[in-house]
Amino acid sequence: MKLIRSTFIIATLALLAACSGGSDGDSNPPSTGPAPDKVTVSGTITYDNVPHNTSTNGLDYNNTFEFPVRGATIQALQGSSIIAITQTNDNGQYSFELDSNINIKIRVRAELLQTGSPSWHTRVVDNTNNGALYVLDSSTFSTGSTNQTRNLNAASGWGGSSYTSTRAAAPFHILDRVYETINKLVTVDSTINFPALNINWSVNNIPQSGDRTQGQIGTSFYSSGQIYLLGAEDTDTDEYDGHVIIHEWGHYFEDLLTRSDSIGGPHSGGDRLDMRVAFGEGFGNAWAGIITDDPFYRDSLGSNQSQGFSINVENNNVSNKGWFNESSVQAILYDIYDGLNDDTANLGLAPIYEVFINEQKNTEAFTSIFSFITYLKANNPGQTTQINSLVNGQNMVTNMDIWGSNETNNGGNSNNLPVYTVLAPNSATERVCTNTTNGDDSNKLGNHVFFRLNIAIAGSYTLRLTPVNSNDLDAFIYFEGSLVALTQEFGTGVVNLEATLPAGISVADTLAYDSSGSNIVGACYDAQLISN
Repeated sequence: MKLIRSTFIIATLALLAACSGGSDGDSNPPSTGPAPDKVTVSGTITYDNVPHNTSTNGLDYNNTFEFPVRGATIQALQGSSIIAITQTNDNGQYSFELDSNINIKIRVRAELLQTGSPSWHTRVVDNTNNGALYVLDSSTFSTGSTNQTRNLNAASGWGGSSYTSTRAAAPFHILDRVYETINKLVTVDSTINFPALNINWSVNNIPQSGDRTQGQIGTSFYSSGQIYLLGAEDTDTDEYDGHVIIHEWGHYFEDLLTRSDSIGGPHSGGDRLDMRVAFGEGFGNAWAGIITDDPFYRDSLGSNQSQGFSINVENNNVSNKGWFNESSVQAILYDIYDGLNDDTANLGLAPIYEVFINEQKNTEAFTSIFSFITYLKANNPGQTTQINSLVNGQNMVTNMDIWGSNETNNGGNSNNLPVYTVLAPNSATERVCTNTTNGDDSNKLGNHVFFRLNIAIAGSYTLRLTPVNSNDLDAFIYFEGSLVALTQEFGTGVVNLEATLPAGISVADTLAYDSSGSNIVGACYDAQLISN
């Protein structure tokens, strides 16, 4: 965790505050005696919050309102020296006791910082300006000889038909979505320690992939302890799309506090996806609804940010229902949290959180709806009937285990079942086939074949894959989410992946390319596990 330092790079929000100064309203006349040694400088920090138009899902600038900046680090600076530091409270209020008659300015950092337990350190930074932290500064003023109020507001920068000044509010709306998320989780785990997180936002962040330091981020996403958010005016801005921010924060949570085996890639609500991707993306959407208690996920875009789309994660009438569909996953997860209209299930946040940080984090299987539901029912046996109702409503078997052993929904291709093919050492070969029925992006249902490797005795083993035709095969072996061995070498011959495996159950992920090694294809191959 990084410590606050007395010198740091300042992003482009300095001197953007709308300040109101002067007396704190004390009706007592100024003292005619000597100036006091100390005075109080206090106030309220706010930002312009731009809501969504619920008809168009675009931003509704006409109904912008001021909202408190909560939990942010706030400093009193004399020149370049920090002379006092505190945090805004839940109402955006702060207070300093300072020497009288000195010249200072108030600085609000786009940062949430708490040490001890629970703890967190989140910063909103500009990835196109050397990772500079966004701040909001007052003008320089004298503390004087009486108490005074200094309020600051970070303005949206909207000029009526376009942004005409710095978008000072954006980093603080982003920060407040994290504040909201942290506060909700602390209610179910008062000792949680969140790993450090940087959220990269810039007006230069555009939906084009390339150099992230130039803003070419492609889309809003999470990767390796960093969140990147779009800020491209008239194209796609995400700073006011709270559910998008919390969705990406959910991936951070999965990655660093629980576990996700998702391989990412393109996806949409009706897709039949790799089960790991379906669970990760469905979780992200449901998570945003759970944190905000608002099932409508809204994403603004287009000219003047006036258009957009919405997803109702509480909607159970989705297309292509199944264990491979993110919409099915999000509907189940959200209904587990708040219940259906008839209150079929209503477990709240705590049971969901407990599965994520315990059983799901350590599962032998790949993370999926199968593993999550199996553990949730085991932990909450009194809710089994209600949970089964939700699962059955999404065309999944109710007598599931973490392996999806009893699943009957093949998603349009019989080769998609069983979910895992079981291999024991030195047993007969098993023929399996991948397929591209649902797409060839490498993250669609059928693009991968999974194996369950039953290891009774720890030791050296070889996973042998023999293609029926001239296909390039890749293979990866994992134990409880950790990569043990892999082969991605180009070639169309037999693949022998050797690994030292612990006793227990490991899993393998395999996929096939054409003979050039460039394109995902449907292919058949024989698999065998050999003890060395």
